[in-house]
Amino acid sequence: MKRLTILPLHRRRGFSLIELVTVMAVVGLLAALGIPRYRDMKRRAFSASIMSDVNTVRAAAYNYFADNATYPPDGGAGTVPAVLVPYLPQNFPFSTDQYTLDYEVWPSPFNPSQLIVGVTVTSGDQELVNMVARNGQSGGLGITVGNGFTYIFAGL
Repeated sequence: MKRLTILPLHRRRGFSLIELVTVMAVVGLLAALGIPRYRDMKRRAFSASIMSDVNTVRAAAYNYFADNATYPPDGGAGTVPAVLVPYLPQNFPFSTDQYTLDYEVWPSPFNPSQLIVGVTVTSGDQELVNMVARNGQSGGLGITVGNGFTYIFAGL
């Protein structure tokens, strides 16, 4: 009677080069799809934050108007107008790494005694400015010029 001998199976350690290349290709493809989505999501979050800050400045200007029957005077880009400080949250920033706010007041071209009031957002990221413009136009009049978006909230 012949005896069957079972040869021990050769145990392989590690992965083959083809398996590693396949996994790296799949990971690279997922990263190529995910990174632009992440950047877009990040811009959307910054855009929402910017519009929240614009609405905070708008509410402060309306509160100042309610107390003084006039809008606060114009301020420089990135600086909080001194008369708005009591109406804004403590340490409210007009300038961050991503954007700069500028409170604006202009005389109306149709009626010089009337003022046009707005907030200008400027940023080095043009896509962020475009996204702010899309979000801002849903609640009022906005003008995009270069790397800035001006949201006009009173006087028209």
